Amino acid sequence: MGVGNLERRKGEAIAESPDEGRLPSSRYPTQGNLIAAIRRGEEHAIRELFLLYAPLLRDQARKMSVPAAECRSFVETFLGDVAIYLSEMDVPPRELSRYLVSALRNRARTRHRDDNRARAIDESAYAEYGESTERIVAECHSEYGLRAAQPIDAESVAPLRAAIARLADKSASELSQEEIIMMVGIGRHVPLRDLAEQLGLTYGAARVRLSRLRERFLKLVFQYINTLPSEEKRELERFFRRADVKLHSGSKTEKP
Repeated sequence: MGVGNLERRKGEAIAESPDEGRLPSSRYPTQGNLIAAIRRGEEHAIRELFLLYAPLLRDQARKMSVPAAECRSFVETFLGDVAIYLSEMDVPPRELSRYLVSALRNRARTRHRDDNRARAIDESAYAEYGESTERIVAECHSEYGLRAAQPIDAESVAPLRAAIARLADKSASELSQEEIIMMVGIGRHVPLRDLAEQLGLTYGAARVRLSRLRERFLKLVFQYINTLPSEEKRELERFFRRADVKLHSGSKTEKP
């Protein structure tokens, strides 16, 4: 039996008896077992989440009018978010199948609503000019763009560069080689799927690791900034504010 047929059979088995809490999995025979393993950070459990539920959710995505060519990536992104959320949420869902279907439908509705809103905003950006049918698009310069056009103050850049260099050294000493590879790859805009393949991970496991790496790095930055002299501390805080990064000692992942 091919892998595709096996996945489809598993998805059908889940869809036929969603209230039983049982799963067609020898390693995780119940939904509770699977959720508990995901919360422990087991990569096998994350892989099983994708294998078990992706066929069912792709079918649901098609029913919610997600384009067929986008269903796979839509569901994979959704399940990656769910894996992160399950590992961090205080109270896990009592019935995983129903939770996943409901959450995916909500995300599809939000996607359609956002698409319609973006289309309406785009159309409203055009206006008739006088009696002409020529349409004019309103343009503006953001504050960021205006600031970027200003000359750089070399004196203010020097302490920032020194502080960032020391932060990079501290990060390199406290992060694993795999974490550094992931951080550098993301910084260079390497697709996460390519990074996952390079590190021998599934896409879902890579998303979970990236989420944990982000939280760990922000905690490291938060602790490091508090040890700096006031001038360097202010420079780094400004730097992260400009990058739209909120520094804090801990956070929770948003619900899918």
